Parts: sequence; C-alpha cells; structure tokens
Amino acid sequence: MPNNRSKQEKLPDYAVRFIGYGARIIARKGNAEYAYLDFVSGAAAIFANEGRLLVPMRLALPSAVAELPLCVPELELLLESVTPDNDGAEVVLRRGEVEICVNRIADVKRLVSQLASRYWAIEPVLEQAEKIGSGIQRLPYADFIDGIAKTGVCRVVSYGDTFFVGGKLVYHPDRQTLLLKASEDGRTFAVV
Repeated sequence: MPNNRSKQEKLPDYAVRFIGYGARIIARKGNAEYAYLDFVSGAAAIFANEGRLLVPMRLALPSAVAELPLCVPELELLLESVTPDNDGAEVVLRRGEVEICVNRIADVKRLVSQLASRYWAIEPVLEQAEKIGSGIQRLPYADFIDGIAKTGVCRVVSYGDTFFVGGKLVYHPDRQTLLLKASEDGRTFAVV
C-alpha cells in the first residue's frame, strides 16, 4: 500500500483520545500512555513504566513533579519495608493530596526521572488537551450514572482524537458510542 503522506508532513509526537469524561495522552514513541486527565474531578496522572503520579488538579502537576526528587529517600525506605508476602504489586506514598504509586520492584530514581521527563515533554499537550476536553459537550456526569443505574447499560462515548504537531493540538472530532452491559458477576462487560 503506498504511503500518501507528503515528505513535509510530520508525524505527531503525541495523540490525545477523548473518551467518556477523560483524556488519554499517548506518545507515538512506544505507543505508551503518558498521562490522563479526568474532566469530572479535575484530577491528572502522569504514568511511567514503574509507577505513576496522581494529583487532584492538573495545575498541581508542576509543583508535584518539582518535589519528586525530595521523595526518593522516603520511597526507597517504603519499598525496603515491603515484604514479599504483603498484598499488592505497588506501594503508595501520599504527600497531602499528591499520590506517588510505585511498583514494588521499581528503581525509584529511574521512576522519578521518567515521571519528570514525561511531564515536561507533555506539559503543553496537557494544557491544550484540558482546554479542548473541557469544551466538549457531554451528558452531565450525574445523568450518565443515573442512566447506568436505571438501565444497567453503560454508554461509553469517544469524542475523537487530537494530534500534537508543531506545538499545537489539532482536534479531529469523531463521536462514536459503544453500549456496554456488565456480566452477572460484574467483572466483565459485553457490547450490547
């Protein structure tokens, strides 16, 4: 199949998918999810290979990222205190409203470095994605939850994608709806 892309047309470094009440920021390199924005609560998360950083608002990310190096000794001690028979694959360090979730086998310094580098790489993407995502007309969240309670069917809506090229997010609206119903055990969903 021939490549119809012109030689001057640059591939996007990042894509943002607007699904439901959130946005997922995905890097072209490795097709890795770098961040998530929640338009209901305002929370944001940055993901790394060995953990993640969660904040109650996107605007809290710069200060939380700046403080990550100060958390290294505390995180290392926390990981050392976890025994193999403890439940869970990760440990969580809470500092106020900020959460740092770390895989039990993580290299803490590498995790902190990766979280910081990913954040600084996508900072302009996050800002623009929040602006675009906040402008999307959605069903009020309470109505969405009421609909699930009344019908047992969850309506998942994809609102399209944006692509980050040349410092700008370009939005391509493409609304698609998927109806899902929980199985009797509540662990899986089936397309209705």
